Parts: sequence; C-alpha cells; structure tokens
Amino acid sequence: MTLQLCFTASEDVFPLSPAIRDRYGPFGFPRHELMDRPYVSSNFVMGLDGRVSFRELRGRAGGKEVSRSIEDRWLMDFLRAHHDAQLMGATTMREEPGLNREGWDFAIDDDELRRYRQETLKLDRQKIIIITGAGGMDFSLRLFNSPRVEPWILTTADTEPKLQSQINKALPSGAIRIVIVGEGAHVDLKAALKILRQDYGIQTLLCEGGPTLYGELLSRHLIDEEFRTISLQVLGDSTIPGIARPTPYGTLSYTPETAPWFTLVSIHYALPYHAFFRYRYLGPRNFKTQRAQSSKQQPGSPFGAGVEDIR
Repeated sequence: MTLQLCFTASEDVFPLSPAIRDRYGPFGFPRHELMDRPYVSSNFVMGLDGRVSFRELRGRAGGKEVSRSIEDRWLMDFLRAHHDAQLMGATTMREEPGLNREGWDFAIDDDELRRYRQETLKLDRQKIIIITGAGGMDFSLRLFNSPRVEPWILTTADTEPKLQSQINKALPSGAIRIVIVGEGAHVDLKAALKILRQDYGIQTLLCEGGPTLYGELLSRHLIDEEFRTISLQVLGDSTIPGIARPTPYGTLSYTPETAPWFTLVSIHYALPYHAFFRYRYLGPRNFKTQRAQSSKQQPGSPFGAGVEDIR
C-alpha cells in the first residue's frame, strides 16, 4: 500500500516536485530565522507499546527490525533531505550493524530525493554528527569512509585528543570535523546546538536517536517537533533481564503538571501495518486556565467541549 495522507496542518514552504508533493502533501517548518540554535526534529519508529528497539538481540537492534516498511524508509530519506544535518549518539551508530556489519552511512538512498536536496534545495552533502563523551569510535565503519556523507564528531575537550589520535591512525586524511563543547565526559547540548547554528550555519537538525540523547534534548526543551512511525506490533519486554527495550523517551519522568504536550501537524498511513505522525512541541499545559477559558466560549463553539473533557 502506498503512503496516504489523512490529515495535515503543515506549512507549505518547500518547493516539492509534483511527484514528491503527490506522495507526501505540503511540507514546511515554522519560521526560525531568529532562533539561536537549529530547529530540531526527531525521527523514531516504535511499536504499539512505545518500544523502539530489540536492543538485546545482537545484530537486530536497529530501527529497520521494528519498521520493515518501504514507506518508512522513504519518509526517512524525505526528512533527511530537508535537514542540514543529522545528530545521533555513538551507541545508536554502533547498534546499527548494516547488511555486512560495517554499519550504515545514514545517507539518502532514494535517487529522486537526493537530487531534490542537491539541485532544488541546494544543500551540501549530509552532515552526520555523532555525539560522544567517551570516545572509543570505530573509524573503519562505513560512515567514516563514505563519499555520500560528511561525518562530524561532537565531543568534549577531554575526549578530543583520544579521538584525534584514533582518527590519525585509522584515516590518514584526517577528514573528520570535530566540534568541542564541554569538559569531562559530558557534552553540553544547549551550548553545542548554539555553536552548530552560529559557527557552522546549521539551521535544521534531525535527531535520529537514541533514546538517551533524545530524552536529554527533550528535558532541556531543545526539541521542536517529532516524526513518529507507528509499526502495528508489540515488541514486549526484553528476552534478557537487565537489558531494557527502550522507548524514544529514555528514562524521562514527569508529573501531570510538568508533562510536555505536542500539537498534531500531520497523519499519514500505509495499510495495513503503519501509521506516521508528525507533531510539534507545546510544553506543559495549564488545564485550570484552559477550563476557565472554555467555560466562556459561546454555545456551539468548537472549542467549548474538547478541553473540558480532557482528563
């Protein structure tokens, strides 16, 4: 079943070709010229129980095992085409073994979307930014040797010498940009995003995992919107005690008063197994204020009942 548009309230900003627009519908981001950091999206596939990975199953921890959808693969390329760079944690990179266990380069595979990015949007090669506070990278992985992408590393001042030594041994050209933010083993994400925008001109950033990285971004109010593929399966608990199958939100914990809300931007589906949601960060909601406002609505108002009924 091909991708079907069910609902959209998206901005219509990007100059999509007729073929791409016919497949996806309108697409755009809110204006973000005045932001001091990139506009940050995230993309995950998850099962009906919210879990995103068969993490404990060696060689099968990647999102492809959860998705198994050609529409999801196309949407991943679609999102990558519209972002200046992609951000992911080093653990997520290592858990994606690829077909030959050399890893993925996380590049756009769809020829039409790759041409659209290059020729229409005039964007450079995809920047794949790996964040690590510990180092210990495997520079033989495909990511660091692919002509299709430009690998970057985001790390700390203490870890940079170790990484640079590894790069010098594994890659004679040393052609990997290292961005240094923070000390010890902790990368200051808020400061890092400001540097990516102000020093390197990255205006849109796509977070592709993992849950720990995404959870920290969300907890620091650094997520602007989410793309979620819902694969209509239940992953269940781990088969190995002590190795949890994660959700996109890591170990975040909220109360009803602090829980962040999102507003719906679009819904797509591909029968019979997949739904695709896009929603935008709103933050905590004040229901007392909203109930007071809803009581003032005139009878018949479309806003009078919905807020009051939320529990």
